Amino acid sequence: MKFSRYNILSSQLSTGDFILMNSMAGTLDRIDHEAYDLILTHSDEEELSQDVLDEMDEVRDHFLDRGYLTELDSEGELSKAEEFGFKLAGDVEKTKWTVLLLPSLGCNYRCTYCFEHEAGYPAVTMSRKQVDAVFEIIKGQLEPGAQITLYGGEPLAKENRELIEYIVSKGKADGYSFFAVTNGHDLDSYMYLVGQDGIGSLQISVDGPREIHDRRRIALDKASSYDRIMSNIETALRDTDAVVNLRINLDKKNVPFVTGLLEELKQRGILDAQRLNVAANQVIGAGDLTVTARDLRELEETVEAGFPRFKDMFTGRTMASNDLFVRALYFGEPVPRRVTVCGASGSMKLFSPDGKIYSCWSCLGYPGHVIGTFDDEGHVRWNREVLDAWKHTMLPYNRDCLGCRYAFLCAGGCHRPALPGETSAAAYECDYYKTMFGDYLARVADAYLVSGNGSSADQNQDTAGS
Repeated sequence: MKFSRYNILSSQLSTGDFILMNSMAGTLDRIDHEAYDLILTHSDEEELSQDVLDEMDEVRDHFLDRGYLTELDSEGELSKAEEFGFKLAGDVEKTKWTVLLLPSLGCNYRCTYCFEHEAGYPAVTMSRKQVDAVFEIIKGQLEPGAQITLYGGEPLAKENRELIEYIVSKGKADGYSFFAVTNGHDLDSYMYLVGQDGIGSLQISVDGPREIHDRRRIALDKASSYDRIMSNIETALRDTDAVVNLRINLDKKNVPFVTGLLEELKQRGILDAQRLNVAANQVIGAGDLTVTARDLRELEETVEAGFPRFKDMFTGRTMASNDLFVRALYFGEPVPRRVTVCGASGSMKLFSPDGKIYSCWSCLGYPGHVIGTFDDEGHVRWNREVLDAWKHTMLPYNRDCLGCRYAFLCAGGCHRPALPGETSAAAYECDYYKTMFGDYLARVADAYLVSGNGSSADQNQDTAGS
């Protein structure tokens, strides 16, 4: 008998206790310091001594039942994880599609960190025949009422207005809703389409106060993109019922200016709008300017001190972790186990105006990542080799990641092509889980207990080491 390789120990809670969880079993328990020391001391042993098992006598059966102890050896547990991983992968393969529609590859901005710049933003726009073809192709492939994402390029450039109106009209007729990833520059040309009856939610990036933002997100007409975007956000929040998701793209250059941006948003009356969400995320491929998981946590602490509404709700990384753990804490559900971090491994389909289909929005313009092509008649030719390559990015196909204690949380990380300045797209997940996840787990458990709850990790999981 041994401790599971998938056990994870949190940092210390304010109560002096710790959280023990198992990423493969999806369990979590509150344990005392004695149990913590016992697990930490003997976690790498292939066979626990009888003395250690005797010390655990009162909790041994419970630990076995919860997956913290296993009677399998290391290779046997890895084989069990592989089998479980392939079961989850099979479920992923049955998932309905997630569809992204790219009305145009052109863009009216030249953002300094954009990963699409090497493709040159070609002035290629979808025809109505292509739109008709896409809606024929996706029939029966999406969940009823599914949301279609409008992406680009810049989907809501003013010259695309008639095409977007056509797309939204067709989508509504088929029962779909719409979400647009837009720079917001020409949003004033689309207000009549913005709202729950049309484009119900928007993602718009603002990277700092005016002088910082304008250096990073550069409009082709050289006008202040900040002023234009802010005006359009204010109008969308005031005159429509759309949800606005404001994204802050972070590298080390603009991190010091984030609180200044939030102050400006507050002064404008934007920050407290009910339908506004704010999330900060790392710029990918930023090289030496890349913010680490620890940098993000330090920023969160600074933001939370001045803007309490953002406690554990500011960075995309923390909010994604909340999605995994809140229901487990509050409702006693198993922690979700994952074998992929997104739909690129199977369900995501991006239809581009050049007739190509991709599985990942970070792969646009990469010939080796085209999973298929479509024509004006709705005929599709799938590239099975590329589809299989994406399928094989799922966790059970990667034994190196499968053996990691965080495997079924991290799921092997992101598998988009690495950008210049990156060693691996998955490095961000490794950084977060290995350096900051234990602190996060303690923090979210503390918040739960402070709110007056007797944790799911209390009801049948308050375990001591003796």
